[in-house]
Amino acid sequence: MSRLHERGPARIEANLTPMIDITFLLVVFFVVVSTISEVESVEMELPKPEPTASAPPPDQSRSVLNVLPDEEGEAAGYRLNSVEYPLGADGIDALRRALTPMLRGNPDLRINLRADRRTSQKHIAPLLNAINEANTRSGSATPARVNLVVVTRRKEIE
Repeated sequence: MSRLHERGPARIEANLTPMIDITFLLVVFFVVVSTISEVESVEMELPKPEPTASAPPPDQSRSVLNVLPDEEGEAAGYRLNSVEYPLGADGIDALRRALTPMLRGNPDLRINLRADRRTSQKHIAPLLNAINEANTRSGSATPARVNLVVVTRRKEIE
């Protein structure tokens, strides 16, 4: 008879010594790090922001430009403040003509650009170009200030 059959099945044992060593080293590391972080932290009284520093700019220095969405998520047109403009080259040109005197009259004008999250970049890029061209035609030496506005809607509590 062979020796293999006499011994029986081999027992599988896990050697836990390396795992215990690593666990002990991690415990020591975290104890040392927490002690160092306590030594480095100093009790401070931080300044509180003033309400004027966090207030939005006044309404006369901003204008809202909306990209109107359609049912498929594409753009249906544009709205500058309360005036609507059609989609396409004619609408972009009319929008540029409307923006030029606004930027000439108020060089610090901030334009808040609002678009649906599904709106394609192909509808946003012409708007940015029109704003830049209107700013150039207004004679402003500084670049136009355009803010991408993200509005979060709160769920109504029933």
